[in-house]
Amino acid sequence: MKYASLMRNAGLLMALSVALFVGCKKETVAGDSKEQNGPSLTVAGDPGVVIGDQTLPSRTHLLRFKLIAQKGSGKDDADLKEYTITGTNNLVNVRRPAPNGQSFTIDTTMRITGANDQSYTITFTVIDKNDKSASKKFMIRFFRPTVRDTAQYILVPSAWYVDSLLNASYTNQSDNKGTHLRYQVSTGTFTLQSRIQADGNPNEILFIYWYSSVYGRHSVISPAILRNPLYDGTTLEWDNPSTLTTNFREASSSVNFATVGYADIINAYNNGAPINNEFPSNADQRAVCTNGRVLAFKQGNIYGLIRVESVTSGGPGATLSVKVARP
Repeated sequence: MKYASLMRNAGLLMALSVALFVGCKKETVAGDSKEQNGPSLTVAGDPGVVIGDQTLPSRTHLLRFKLIAQKGSGKDDADLKEYTITGTNNLVNVRRPAPNGQSFTIDTTMRITGANDQSYTITFTVIDKNDKSASKKFMIRFFRPTVRDTAQYILVPSAWYVDSLLNASYTNQSDNKGTHLRYQVSTGTFTLQSRIQADGNPNEILFIYWYSSVYGRHSVISPAILRNPLYDGTTLEWDNPSTLTTNFREASSSVNFATVGYADIINAYNNGAPINNEFPSNADQRAVCTNGRVLAFKQGNIYGLIRVESVTSGGPGATLSVKVARP
């Protein structure tokens, strides 16, 4: 009887051990069974977009990258959180929040100059709120070109160029006439100039930043409006006959300045809201600059965006970022 009792107890312990083992195993499996595929990052097939590694002659190239980020399709996948763009040799270092948790497009054009046998690796990464990520890498290599090579390597049609001047500092300059943004279409080059400097190239000034101490307002102004009799005898008056008209509109809140491409910039202006009520006597040729505001503008066949990064309270000074769809 005693032996039978011991055997029964041993059998019970073994059954409990098996049950505990099975229970633990089941719990572990359940803990690991979340369906998380992670986000995806796909290269867009638009004309002029870089789709893979490049081997280029040594000179300056404008390369357009366009990638589509999407949330994972698993039932437990989290929304997209942020994206980064990094490059070797400190070529680029960008970290931005995801503009949309489900899907968004990264569309950027980079001006890259390479010497003989130099190379860069540019990496795009999207990360979701589960810290799952997806990346795409592009290797850009440079070699000593021949005349024939130089003629062959025209990778990005000029119609897709997006030129940028980010986080630049503007003030009223020592002459109190504001800061003039010069844009050279042929090279996509931006320069901040005083009025004296701008007198040498008035037909390349996109707009003038100026702070009014009388009204306490920061604004961007069309070069042409400064010929208006309204400005006669004022600090800002500019009678140069070559100055051009720039029209401003307020960009929709759906415009993501960080990721806009060529067509997005044009659409931002065409679909922008009128600003005629801000400076009634200036029509749409002068716009107020306030923190975070995005303005769309047009000068002839040049379209662009201005993002107001910050303005100085109570005095001249602003930080503006500009992007232009090169004609």
